[in-house]
Amino acid sequence: METAQTVVLHAVANLDRRLIGIFHPSVLAIFDIVGHEGQSLAACEFVASQSLESLLAGTVLHARRAAEIVAEVADAAAELHAHGMAHGHISASTVIVTVKGKAKLSLIRADTTSDAHADVQALRELGEEIAGKRFPVIEQTDSAAVLAAVLRATKNLREEPS
Repeated sequence: METAQTVVLHAVANLDRRLIGIFHPSVLAIFDIVGHEGQSLAACEFVASQSLESLLAGTVLHARRAAEIVAEVADAAAELHAHGMAHGHISASTVIVTVKGKAKLSLIRADTTSDAHADVQALRELGEEIAGKRFPVIEQTDSAAVLAAVLRATKNLREEPS
């Protein structure tokens, strides 16, 4: 595959080739997986960003900002689910935040043997981790797409004392 985008290579092991070519605004795209000197490398979209884990550095976000991030990541998970796969490792270490503030889910550590239910539970846990107890835990759905929609509709999130 040819691309005019700048790519970055990541060493990978056992990455599901079905992840190649999943293009969504909230997914860090994988263009190809190639072998080089006995190693598998994933050619991924380059995005100026930092991991959510390093962005947080032990702090928590306002509940509204946490909901925005989790909604974007839930959209990415829903895209994977629509392709018959699940991520399996959604966490602050597998989410990046671009310099423009958009969240993207990295597929590099995806374990597509997982299931959608586990991804939705991981999204809930991610929200609680990055917002603390102020995150609205939504238990009524096993759909990442529905979770994203509910979080976007929750406009009255406010800062509460810890």
